[in-house]
Amino acid sequence: MQLPLKIFLCCHSSFDIIPPFAAAYQGGSAIHPPVEGAMGDVGEKGDISAKNKEYCELTVQYYAWKNEEFQSYGFCHYRRFFCFDEAVKKPYLAKKTLTGKEKKRYLKTEADIERLIALQDIITVRKEKTADTVYNYYCTAPHQYKEDIDLFIEILKEKYPHLSAACDKYMNGSSQYFCNMFIMSREYFFSYCEMLFDILACFDEKKQLHGDFQADRTDGYLAERFLGIFITYAYDNGARIKELPRIDTHCTLKKRVIYHLLPPESRLRLFLKKRFS
Repeated sequence: MQLPLKIFLCCHSSFDIIPPFAAAYQGGSAIHPPVEGAMGDVGEKGDISAKNKEYCELTVQYYAWKNEEFQSYGFCHYRRFFCFDEAVKKPYLAKKTLTGKEKKRYLKTEADIERLIALQDIITVRKEKTADTVYNYYCTAPHQYKEDIDLFIEILKEKYPHLSAACDKYMNGSSQYFCNMFIMSREYFFSYCEMLFDILACFDEKKQLHGDFQADRTDGYLAERFLGIFITYAYDNGARIKELPRIDTHCTLKKRVIYHLLPPESRLRLFLKKRFS
């Protein structure tokens, strides 16, 4: 019997919060020293753990796709979590840590989460407005390159033309799904992975190397955009989708102040990003 859900908490260093249904998995366990308390992303049925420098948390997603059997699959990070308290209206909360009371309020119980996933095909983070298109936001971000997103879109449209309209709609819009966080039913998760990793494999064969550590993470950056395209397509084709707030922990006081004064949707934040990138 398949269990209803596992949330794979992706980590590369120590962690201190484990939400309900979650288990910690180390990205790149094949090439990095082990993280205490975390399982690895190497599996008998296939893995890309050795590509963690390029694929980031996607190595854990690939491992789950190839090696784990659940009704639904979820992904968060060792310092970023879903907020299951729908009374929170903001797209995210910036916290240093979570108190015991906050954990109960925001992370809920397995019973609460199981009731929610039973009503949805996909759960993801709330969209965040960025005062610019998704395409332009990518092209102007540090260590992200126009030629990469152009090549990715070209491959996507050639291999999966049924996604073309959703791709244009999402990339020309000004709201984004950040952080590669989601919970999907098995059917949607397998469809998502089949397309994503096929497109990235083709991209890897053709991509231009940019020669710095952050730019090496391009596969992970592109997957974040593909998630938005996939969700847009699912929305337009009748999927049951719930958007939830995100909780960022380990935030310094400076970061918490910036989040408050310059949220991602702020035009001033966009101006400063372009001015100093």
